[in-house]
Amino acid sequence: MAFLTKEESNQVAEAVAQAELKTGGEIVVAIIPESDDYAGKEFLFALLMGILAFFIAAWNTTGISALLNTMFWNPSPILLPLSVGTIGFAAASMAYALAQIPALDRLIVGKRVMELSVKKRAMRHFAESGVYDTQDATGVLLFLSVLERRVELIADRGIHEKIAPDTWDRIVSALSRSLRENKGAQALVHAVQEIGIVLAEHVPPREDDENEKGDAPIELEKGS
Repeated sequence: MAFLTKEESNQVAEAVAQAELKTGGEIVVAIIPESDDYAGKEFLFALLMGILAFFIAAWNTTGISALLNTMFWNPSPILLPLSVGTIGFAAASMAYALAQIPALDRLIVGKRVMELSVKKRAMRHFAESGVYDTQDATGVLLFLSVLERRVELIADRGIHEKIAPDTWDRIVSALSRSLRENKGAQALVHAVQEIGIVLAEHVPPREDDENEKGDAPIELEKGS
């Protein structure tokens, strides 16, 4: 499911277009459902929960054996170890399913791991989308990763050296707060406008200025 509706996407695109009228910089907005699938962390969590459930069941074999005796007339001896193993497997399966819930996934994976994953994915998109490849190296990527609730802003070398990092930090922090409040497109439009103001001050438009990158926000697919 797309993060933005078609109307919201058009609003962000219009904000980018208007911002770029006053600057030689290029603004690119990209959104991805998650920057990594975190399968390894989720599997490890599920495995640990399965092992824990297995040992708890193994510690309570007397109770399980009594339950089997109430369920079956003459239970086979093999049923006890099979029941213990099944409990462990069921617990692991349930834990893995629960790990797909975003709030729990963020808890399992951890803030630091997710932060690094988003930075890495943003840098990859910066290269793949050609934001780095503008005439005056004045591209800016605003990258939003939904699961992690993180925003990355990457400015190319033609801009980075002219603007203090805390300027970008302020914009990113404000956008992150607004997104947590579910303001969505409104927050993105405001962030683009703020970026445009900064760029207009430091990177004025050229006479032969062209729109080198598209204005519409790019919605990447999960796992891409």
